[in-house]
Amino acid sequence: MEEKFKQKQVQLDAENSSGKIKIEKLCSLIENHPYKDEIYKIFDIDRIKDEYISIDFIDLIYKKINHFITKFHRYKILAETKDINVFEEAISGSNDTNIIFNFEEYIEIDEVKQNLKAIALYDSKNTFLDEYAMTKYANNLFKIGEASLANYNVQYFKEMAKNSDGYNKEKSYRLVDHDSITYLRGITSPRYYEYGIDFTFVVAMLSLHNNMKANPGIEYKITSSAISESKLEIIVSERHTKDAGKFGHVATAVKITTNDLGTGSLNFVNVINVMQKDSTGFFLIPKKDSMIENSSLVINHNTKPKNVFESLKNLGNILNTTDGFIQELNGLKTIKTPDELRVKILAKIQSPRSNFSLIKKLSDIFSRKIDNEVSNFTKLLEMCNKAEELYIDYDLKGKLRYLISDIILYGKHN
Repeated sequence: MEEKFKQKQVQLDAENSSGKIKIEKLCSLIENHPYKDEIYKIFDIDRIKDEYISIDFIDLIYKKINHFITKFHRYKILAETKDINVFEEAISGSNDTNIIFNFEEYIEIDEVKQNLKAIALYDSKNTFLDEYAMTKYANNLFKIGEASLANYNVQYFKEMAKNSDGYNKEKSYRLVDHDSITYLRGITSPRYYEYGIDFTFVVAMLSLHNNMKANPGIEYKITSSAISESKLEIIVSERHTKDAGKFGHVATAVKITTNDLGTGSLNFVNVINVMQKDSTGFFLIPKKDSMIENSSLVINHNTKPKNVFESLKNLGNILNTTDGFIQELNGLKTIKTPDELRVKILAKIQSPRSNFSLIKKLSDIFSRKIDNEVSNFTKLLEMCNKAEELYIDYDLKGKLRYLISDIILYGKHN
């Protein structure tokens, strides 16, 4: 996948951030969003547009998202199987190839159009081939240089679609234009709702702003963020920490994510920000059946807009939960053997089947033995903090957080 489409971590540079943004400016991100009016209504934007939201690094994330919605034009078309051809095309000046979708006829908004070529991106090729249970077979043909045979199979089903409604399916094809090139981001049903990184960021920041106003004394900072044109992850932590015994000082945090083409359009998940001196700390993700009730809010792509906004009213239920987290942390029994936990983490990282096995600097962090006394649990927390600070592929960083969380919180090792 081209570098410009990969989700990348944002460098949170305090020197280039004011830590605040005017609501009117924040809402400029949704100026052309289909649900702008609903957002304005539920948050009463006309009344509060001159207020400022004060959250550390909010202005830096605004600039990143504004870049993506300005430089990457996202839209959708409708097309039927009988009007789609899929083939391989050489890239000029390179030995690599692209998989091309040629839409011989399609509908954009209410207009019928012809002949649009798009480069397959993300998992769009496999989604198309999955319809015919031929993904593995066709991908192998592409791999061994027999792309014409793969196209022969596509043509076979294309002809069947012309003669049988059972094979001719109308789908929604999600496109993005960048630098005068059209890419196919994904294939979904026409009843699929896409809210986007702009929608997610705006409603999240407005919701946090409302929570700060309703609970004087609560302040927030963005402690981690990664963005691409279709994916967003932000972890927002409370600025003020509380004593959590062996875990040191912790704060409630919320992980806000969206994946335009994944299973969850908009997710809010409670996490624990374990603070370390002179750093942003690291994050533990409790299980869904933890002591913390209402620990997540998941809005799927088939959720109608009116139900999305109704769900957002309950966001306050997963904020302000630091005391509950501390109670859960103090009740853990795993911390009696910190070195055993370190060994479990190291074993998972070094497993031959692990995605982390080739990242030596990660193994090195957990290689030093810890005296197996409860008082030395802080040494393990320091290791976890160093692991969080590593600059690695962001999908891997997410998996690492879950791995460490399961072992630290629940002692899992299977």
